[in-house]
Amino acid sequence: MKQNHMKAIRVTEKSASSDDLKFELADIKTPKIKDGECLVEIHASGINPSDVKALLGKMPNLVWPRTPGRDYAGVVVEGPSELVGKEVWGTGGDLGMGRDGAHAEFNVVDVAGIREKPANLAMAEAGSVGVSWTCAWLGMVPGAHVADGETVTVLGANGKVGEAAIQIATAAGASVIAVERTRDDYFGHATGPVDVVNLEKEPDVQKAIMDRTDGKGTDIIMNTVGSPYFEAACNSLAKQGRQIICTTIEEDNNINLRTFYRGNYHMIGVSNMDHNNILSGELLEDTKSGFESGAYKPYPIKDRNVYGLEDTDEAYKIVLKGASRDRIVIDPKA
Repeated sequence: MKQNHMKAIRVTEKSASSDDLKFELADIKTPKIKDGECLVEIHASGINPSDVKALLGKMPNLVWPRTPGRDYAGVVVEGPSELVGKEVWGTGGDLGMGRDGAHAEFNVVDVAGIREKPANLAMAEAGSVGVSWTCAWLGMVPGAHVADGETVTVLGANGKVGEAAIQIATAAGASVIAVERTRDDYFGHATGPVDVVNLEKEPDVQKAIMDRTDGKGTDIIMNTVGSPYFEAACNSLAKQGRQIICTTIEEDNNINLRTFYRGNYHMIGVSNMDHNNILSGELLEDTKSGFESGAYKPYPIKDRNVYGLEDTDEAYKIVLKGASRDRIVIDPKA
């Protein structure tokens, strides 16, 4: 039910450091919608690294003041009559960046961005999917066109984008080489074989990939780490291989152009920051049948990782410092 006032996290200035994040829990007027908009009562909003980096001014297209939060799940309480009462999920590169986001009791979303969540996903699960899954989907499906029988290597396999990429790849019939810094196993969901490379035991990424592909190389590399493995990834591709890059540490990296063109390689850059809540809603809709069928699984949400708005500072710092592999979620009702 709509209220005249609501609680929301408000950011009015850039934070100077991760040790002193500048935001407040404020009591503000509940926003009024315009034509073409819905008001969503937020039940869950996953915290993404980009949400917290934006507090430090490290993301593009930021406005001040604003409410953070790109991902959400909730119930439509105002808007077209056919949508009111619907349980929905969403995300967007605009939400929490260039306009108010979902770390609040209510948020305004474009009607065209509204999508019903899969009925078999709990609110906390549905509200934690958006950013990482739309990134992985953009890279693996319209980007690399992953196909049955291919080999996909995921660098940063137990990160959230990496896990989503593995689910998408195995559901498409591909086999996966999962490269991870310290683990011997893959703890996420998959519907096909996942061969884990533990870099503590096998530090040579290129050799590990080539050994597992009998020297052929891998058809697709989902590089969720960027520069540390860029050169090794370029040298580990099969003919007509595709490398997807969605982040980096160092901006400048070298590539042998002769090797690149003789291999008929493809380099695919992926960012969902320019996909607003409308475009992102379309991407989530593309994944919905996979979640409903069980081919895809949401990230498991542990009770201890669900925080109320009053505990946002602790939750933000956990995400910013990478202190947990688990998904951290804001529940405004907690």
